[in-house]
Amino acid sequence: MLTLVLNAGSTSMKFKLYDMGKGEQVLAQGNCQRLGLKNSEVKFVGPDGESRLIKTDLRGHLDAMDLTLRLLSEGEGAPLASVKNLGAIGHRIAVGGPGAGNSKLIDEDVISAIEQHAYIAPLHSPPQVAAIRACQKLLGGDFPQVAGFDTAFHQTIPKEVYFCPIPYEYYEKYGVRRMGYHGLSHQYVAERYAELTGKSLEGTRIVTCHLGGGSSLSAVKDGKSIDNTLGFGTGQGLMCGTRAGTFDHSAIAHLIRVTGKNFDEIEDDLQLRSGLLGVSGVSSDAKDVEQAARAGNERAQLALDMLTCQIKKYIGAYTFLMGGLDAVLFTAGIGENSKYVRSRVCQGLEGMGLALDDRLNTEHNHKEGRISRPGSPVDLWVIPTNEELVIARDTFAIVTKAYF
Repeated sequence: MLTLVLNAGSTSMKFKLYDMGKGEQVLAQGNCQRLGLKNSEVKFVGPDGESRLIKTDLRGHLDAMDLTLRLLSEGEGAPLASVKNLGAIGHRIAVGGPGAGNSKLIDEDVISAIEQHAYIAPLHSPPQVAAIRACQKLLGGDFPQVAGFDTAFHQTIPKEVYFCPIPYEYYEKYGVRRMGYHGLSHQYVAERYAELTGKSLEGTRIVTCHLGGGSSLSAVKDGKSIDNTLGFGTGQGLMCGTRAGTFDHSAIAHLIRVTGKNFDEIEDDLQLRSGLLGVSGVSSDAKDVEQAARAGNERAQLALDMLTCQIKKYIGAYTFLMGGLDAVLFTAGIGENSKYVRSRVCQGLEGMGLALDDRLNTEHNHKEGRISRPGSPVDLWVIPTNEELVIARDTFAIVTKAYF
């Protein structure tokens, strides 16, 4: 089955086309950028591996989807002889509500649930629904589409972990609880680790570190998530590119009083102007912050020290929560590409069995591989994430069962 996976953002839409019948082969991929803005562009890589940059005007996700289908089905070497050869589409969905569970065939009830809970992920849910609607318009309302929820992997988190210490009625009436995010990524790297090492996930205790513009750590015991650093929304846990992470709520009231700003303005500060950007004053991009720190920028160095300190604390906490530690896996933009961050995270944790090999840490920057010393009590790995493949597999399984 030819399966297209979409990951829609507010001004972007990534896509990847798989042939699930031929070893999950990637036939084409790309990214539509600057949707609704001037000078939109599409980066497209076809079956020949050649990369093309197409500059055009894309008013929104409908235009982006229309162009994507034409790129995939028209012209010499197009991977689809016709759009009719496309079997299904899978969508990355941030959150479908506390009970969203595993991936689901999309119908109006699923769309309604995503829309009803859009307040949890206001930057993610509306464009994701827009992408679903665009597919319906261009391919027909009966065309099979599947929602892959970023929260699904965390449905196994126990109640004592996901429950918040607030009045119980807030949970009963309004569904306020910790959700956990980046589940597709945490699931993939844990399963990929088992595949690479030949080990069963049963009996293993793993900390998966999804470190990027948005970051989270998960405690994965016996292949199941039992904790994730993110909460009800994306405001808890680690500091991120622009997000503060865990922040004392009493300080919010103080800031409202002393700055004259209202709650929404302070919330914007915590979501859009904090994290690496807020502390360093340089950038939300870790590469830029690292470069500034090497040049002697003390605030940039402070931002990196804060980030790596927080990661260490969560690794320690999750080790005790799981009763031990067998592996730490690094993934996503920072996790895969920053040997400096990985080194600083492991530094000082040798007593817990994290024995980093500096040579391997350098060799496997940007690519998959073990970075721990031979005989290290705890495995250390860099594993590039592949959330799209998880969605493609779920989409293939669900659509095959429903239609064939």
